[in-house]
Amino acid sequence: MASETGYQLLASQVADAISIAIVGRVEIGNIQNLLTDLTDLIGETRRALLDLSGVTYFDSGGGALLLQLRQRLGERGASFEVTHSTPDIDGFLRLVDEESLLAPSKVPAPRTPVLVRLGGTAIGWTADAAETVRFAGEVVLGIGDAIRHPTRIRWKDTWEYMARAGQDALPIVALISFLMGLITAFQAAVQLQQFGADIYVANLVGLSITRELGPLMTAIIAAGRSGAAFAAEIGTMKVSEEVDALSAMGLDRTRFLVTPKIIALLAMLPCLTLFADLVGILGGLFVANVGLDIPTQVYFRQMSLFMSFTDIQIGLIKSVVFAILIAGVGCLRGFQAEEGAESVGRITTSAIVSSIFAIVVADAIFTVLFHDW
Repeated sequence: MASETGYQLLASQVADAISIAIVGRVEIGNIQNLLTDLTDLIGETRRALLDLSGVTYFDSGGGALLLQLRQRLGERGASFEVTHSTPDIDGFLRLVDEESLLAPSKVPAPRTPVLVRLGGTAIGWTADAAETVRFAGEVVLGIGDAIRHPTRIRWKDTWEYMARAGQDALPIVALISFLMGLITAFQAAVQLQQFGADIYVANLVGLSITRELGPLMTAIIAAGRSGAAFAAEIGTMKVSEEVDALSAMGLDRTRFLVTPKIIALLAMLPCLTLFADLVGILGGLFVANVGLDIPTQVYFRQMSLFMSFTDIQIGLIKSVVFAILIAGVGCLRGFQAEEGAESVGRITTSAIVSSIFAIVVADAIFTVLFHDW
């Protein structure tokens, strides 16, 4: 080949292959000519051997040359291999990501029309609603069966869930409730001091804690702890096909997996709510004693004058409904797990978000219903 191109090609026939030695420079400026010359030399031969030991200069153009040559030969069922090279060329070729360079360019997917996206979302919501209704029916039947036949309840699992949802949650519930009572009292004191009505801090703390903040904050904590745990446990069993194994053996998944969790949370959440009410009121008492110089007995007497047992009952009614929502949503999301650890993480997050949303909506409804109580 002409030396003006910066290289020479020396070809010889070796058995069923052609051996080509490249001598000179292989660079961006001459790779098009070199590619054409190599293709012409190889012709219809199915196998080519390249000798690069005589190359004096090799840059990124050389790497592109080898990749394009391999692609051209591969299209017609031929191939080549480098038989001799230099350490510098070997080191350079190890840096080349051949798969990425030869991969076809990705064409961005066409944008889905808005109506199609809205339709898909509506279909998804409808399917989710239908599944929720079916699951709610299973839970109602399962609870009814547990009431009629208490001996069928898996009490060992139920006690274990009660310990996790109740006893283990006491420290965090105590801390959050005390801080909520303290914060409520501080905020109320800022406004009430302007009118010399410091004593009414006891009223505000008592009512807000027992009717709203106590059950609401306790339910949110339970959603983050118990609801997520229920979803992760059932989701892991679903991924590992343990739930399918229960069905294959003819066992009721609701009785084995759902009923113990719901009963445990139904028993524990009202207890936690009462505990949260007490600790929250003590948080308000701390502010009253330290910040407002209100004696303890005056604080409780003022609270008793404006509060009744109905206020505590409202909080307990809320906690019962919240318990059903948290356990039900957690178990439902667990059964919706698909395959892989990523799915378990996704449904656990969904369980927490869905539970908190359901809790807030239910609390808003109760607030309207109990407005005149």
